Amino acid sequence: MREFDSYPTPEARERELADLVAKASATIPGTELIEYGRSVEHRPLHVVRVPSPAAGAVPRVLVCANTHGPEFIGNRVCVGMLAKLIEDPPPPLRRLHERAELWLAPCLNPDGYARTHALDGVGSLARLRHNHRGVDLNRNWPLPAGARRLPLPGAGSSTPGDATYRGPAPLSEPETAALDQLLTSQKFHASANLHSFMGTLFPPRVRTRADSLAYARLCEALRQAQPHTRYLRIASRVFDTFTGEQEDHQHHTHGCWSVCVECFSFRASLAQSFARRVPLFWRFNPRDPRPWVDNDVPAVAAFLLAALDLPPPVSPRASRTDP
Repeated sequence: MREFDSYPTPEARERELADLVAKASATIPGTELIEYGRSVEHRPLHVVRVPSPAAGAVPRVLVCANTHGPEFIGNRVCVGMLAKLIEDPPPPLRRLHERAELWLAPCLNPDGYARTHALDGVGSLARLRHNHRGVDLNRNWPLPAGARRLPLPGAGSSTPGDATYRGPAPLSEPETAALDQLLTSQKFHASANLHSFMGTLFPPRVRTRADSLAYARLCEALRQAQPHTRYLRIASRVFDTFTGEQEDHQHHTHGCWSVCVECFSFRASLAQSFARRVPLFWRFNPRDPRPWVDNDVPAVAAFLLAALDLPPPVSPRASRTDP
């Protein structure tokens, strides 16, 4: 990806993360880089655990990114949380670390990242978005108990080759299966899943008014912490549907407050790509990720921090498979 100097190669991304963990461990004892699984092409799936200085047991929170191959800006925001925690954390991130153990998984789809990089960001959405087996990892999660998948655009396709192909079965992919094991073992209290590029917030599809109001407050805490671009929350208990996305599974199966954050705004994306022959990559990522890292790091921390003041969502720890 020769022209994309603001975004690291797959190898440089891994070195950067290891270097940041080594630097963090010097000031935050116990910080560690954990391999929680392997991708289809046997690349490591890494998560960083950053212990809290608080005494005794503390809740755990999780930030994930890059479940879709070309969405590099989410990776930059997730890595930026660790970098800013080491250097000069914004107040929401500092307070979050004081109260919770922070887990960071910057690249859930390293095969898709590597393919996007190798192709210089050129290709169809399906070509760049999927894992190595052509599966949209954010449609590969089980539906909540009693839910059904409606035949709507984007709701998860059963046709191989489609941009939202959900795979042969829920958790059929090593990337989602490994992450689900991590969710089960660590029992995270809250999570933010970083995507791009619509500048929007998608909480889970919830069934109660209480949960809907809770997510409205959590998303507003996120928005208020964004210094220059505030994202729009999109949610409806009436018109939303279950699609096999990660935040639905986390909320309903794992009892975890969760949100999808579409980093980078539609307006900014349009400004840099409209009427120009540019790779698909530039629809999803800003030329300079730094302003968006500065915008979104404190906001993600504010969402997670606000969630700590709530009890875990009450949901049955059960899910079903598609027929």
